[in-house]
Amino acid sequence: MSSTSLSNKKEKISSKFSRIINSVMAFVIAYMIIIFLFSLVTAFMGKIFGFDSNISYAGVKFDIGRHKWDRGNIFVIWSIGTFFTAFVGGLFFYLFSQFKARINLANLVFLWGSVIAFSIVAAQGVLPCIEPGERLACYINLTVVFAWLSMPTWVLYFLSFFFIAFLVFFSIYTSKPFLAFSYTFSKVNKTDRKRKYYFETVIVPFVLASVVILGYTRLTYPQAVNFYILNVIYLLCIGFSLGISFLVININDMKSEEVLRYKNLQTVSPILFIMFILLLIFFTTTNKGFYLPF
Repeated sequence: MSSTSLSNKKEKISSKFSRIINSVMAFVIAYMIIIFLFSLVTAFMGKIFGFDSNISYAGVKFDIGRHKWDRGNIFVIWSIGTFFTAFVGGLFFYLFSQFKARINLANLVFLWGSVIAFSIVAAQGVLPCIEPGERLACYINLTVVFAWLSMPTWVLYFLSFFFIAFLVFFSIYTSKPFLAFSYTFSKVNKTDRKRKYYFETVIVPFVLASVVILGYTRLTYPQAVNFYILNVIYLLCIGFSLGISFLVININDMKSEEVLRYKNLQTVSPILFIMFILLLIFFTTTNKGFYLPF
């Protein structure tokens, strides 16, 4: 048996399990931060226009007061979250690219964050096509903007095509950064091994993290049915992105020097665990929402 084949079979179950758990926690941390920032930025922009807002992980509720909605403030307030999320996605991918050589699991959070952010942006572009007009869960953010702008349905489909095309283009090249986390080149030096490593490090954690997120949302925000549906749509878009990456994984050839050898990914990270628990505590204790202190 060759040394390459031997090294590929040395990983213990505990090591593989730790890698999956770390990826699950990194996903949930990135997802919750992005969702909360989306609401926070939307609320902040509403505050600039004079609207007080109740902010929670489940979204923003505006107190209209003496102010009125018009096309101007609707466009700015309800679109800022999507634009900001796109910025966060680009920022996270930049941070990952700049610091990936430093063996720190924050880079896994950054990479997951970029995938999540761009998928949410794509979902925002698709939502108006799912339920055009003032209906159910999808009447939020860009759907509100497009409804107030009275955009024809064919224009919504045209715009959604570009959102999805952008996500597909990004997804084609996201498998390689995930493969680079491998602690040894032998785990990702062949197509079947790349698929196996990607499935274990990305696909399985995504499924488990989705269960955690949806379960937590259902238990902590039982009345927020629309928010739950919105999360389902977001997660479906993320799954679509990961599916594209998995299908085209063979076009991303890995060289030995491109493997970053994240051996710390093979043991459960106490830092990720602490961040994970703190986020759950914070969003649970603030589930009734809070107002900006200014």
